[in-house]
Amino acid sequence: MLGAAFLTSLLLAAAPAAADEREVLARQLAEQTGAVDLASDMIGSMAPVMRAQIQASAPQLTEAQLDAVIAIMLEEFEASASELTDMIVMLYATEFSEEELAGAIAFYETELGQVLLARMPTLMERSFIVGQQWGADVAERALPRVQEYLSGLE
Repeated sequence: MLGAAFLTSLLLAAAPAAADEREVLARQLAEQTGAVDLASDMIGSMAPVMRAQIQASAPQLTEAQLDAVIAIMLEEFEASASELTDMIVMLYATEFSEEELAGAIAFYETELGQVLLARMPTLMERSFIVGQQWGADVAERALPRVQEYLSGLE
């Protein structure tokens, strides 16, 4: 009985250390793969979308007022960017084991891993464009069926 209690206490004491190590590895992998840059990239691309949304919801704002609102929003997002990074790191830390994180880090340090990392931004950008085109094509093909359905509702 005493041995089981001792073993349990050892396991409980080791759990936080393992979680901490997994978080360290997760942060290293997130930095290595560029995931920590995601917040900055997202913030930069959000300005036009925010502008359009704010303008639509508050059309009475002048351009100068709209610029000021956007500046406030972007400043707040920039100040909070580390929060998104921490959330991404925690996702990695909970999704992958310590061994998996270490293996991924080792892979990205190889020549092939470096090639993949170098090409990933272009691939993601091109995938986004291909995905938009695919979505537009599918929507266009579905439109006659939607129109037929809607005409039957009358």
